[in-house]
Amino acid sequence: VCVGVCCHKPLDLHRGVVGLVLSVTSVLWCTLSSSKLFVAVLSMQDQWLLIAYPCGLLYGVFALLTVF
Repeated sequence: VCVGVCCHKPLDLHRGVVGLVLSVTSVLWCTLSSSKLFVAVLSMQDQWLLIAYPCGLLYGVFALLTVF
């Protein structure tokens, strides 16, 4: 029983500060990447923030559902 508890503790780090930092970094990187793809394909250089906002919301909600 103690072995199961000790082995489970390192896996529980994703709920703390490490998980928060990794989640925010991943959401920002995915938002930048996807919005740049949309801007390039749709030729909408002036509306970059308009495209990045819904992408960030989508990835942010996904991170909240999967990590926390």
